[in-house]
Amino acid sequence: MPAARPILIAGAGIGGLTLAISMARRGIETAVIERAPRLEEVGAGLQISPNASRVLDRLGLGPELDEDGIHPDCIRLIDGHSGRPLAQIPLGFSAERRWGAPYRLIHRAHLQTILARAATDAGVPIRLGTELVDFDETGHGVAAHLRGPGGKKTVEAAGLVGADGTRSLVRTKLGGEAPRFSGYSAWRATVQLGGRRETGIWIGRGAHLITYPLDRSGTLNLVAVTRGAAKNTGYASPGRRDELLQAFADWAPPVQTLLKSAAAWANWPLYEGGATKWSESAVTLIGDAAHPLLPHMAQGAAMAIEDAAVLAARLGDTPHNPLLAFRDYETARSKRIAAVQAASRRNGTIFRMGGPGAFARDTALRLMGQDRLMARFDWLYGYRAQ
Repeated sequence: MPAARPILIAGAGIGGLTLAISMARRGIETAVIERAPRLEEVGAGLQISPNASRVLDRLGLGPELDEDGIHPDCIRLIDGHSGRPLAQIPLGFSAERRWGAPYRLIHRAHLQTILARAATDAGVPIRLGTELVDFDETGHGVAAHLRGPGGKKTVEAAGLVGADGTRSLVRTKLGGEAPRFSGYSAWRATVQLGGRRETGIWIGRGAHLITYPLDRSGTLNLVAVTRGAAKNTGYASPGRRDELLQAFADWAPPVQTLLKSAAAWANWPLYEGGATKWSESAVTLIGDAAHPLLPHMAQGAAMAIEDAAVLAARLGDTPHNPLLAFRDYETARSKRIAAVQAASRRNGTIFRMGGPGAFARDTALRLMGQDRLMARFDWLYGYRAQ
């Protein structure tokens, strides 16, 4: 039978909204609170790999995603200094046939809008401008202390899910350590250049650049990763273009053209790590609140979506016992997340190699072949979150 009181979700990002929809589909009452007064773009593009696309398709959102986003034809790896192609991973129909769901590219704001609309249509209340300031566990769940347009109030819930991002209050209250600054920053911008329907990964000593279209309009998303000074914030700040151009000064002319085409850059410090324990009694964490990921496997949003699917399934199994569902969810997810974190860290190292290491990497990529390259992603893209 359903929980007598709603499950409260703190955070109306991709993970929180996917969870709310997934739970509504199972008849579990939820409410979402979001401290921002409106849902706005944070960042720009997202790569939604088949493991996450599968979840969104199951929720009936595929047609809307395909209306706003695109299916890329391939991922191309390119030597950033010479401009020479190194390898190509087929996507498009090949991805859908191999992994059972499409690989998609979409604007983050468009995905969030689609999710928010689906949650509202499913009857989930989304309370914007409402901040979780504290919570206490009770004998029957959680007492959440909120601050919003009507002032302060306390809401009783059967459980609390922290979907509140890298600087999670819920994680902090559970005693979790703050994520570690990785030593690198991501520079993000969009430009109107058009071009191929593909993800480009330009790799070179000490830095790398990711490019991909967001939609059919020709908007191209750029993400450049360089070494960065330690930051005390998980938020973006304006980036100095001259500093970025200096980091890529000896790269190939196409890279120079791309970087110079963007009028403004935002600089995001990259964090990793997260909570050693996600769940305690009637409280748990999903997405970046539980496990901030380096972006070098393009799995940040995908892991939040997977988390949401698995947690909703566990709550569907035991809706009257969130404590058990939360514990089982953490057990089900912890090894998977650890593997993706390790792969993301390793990919960043491989992308930014120089000298003999880079020569060995490039040689291996050229010799591997497309089928073997695709096989290396079977464990990731073929995963079925449930």
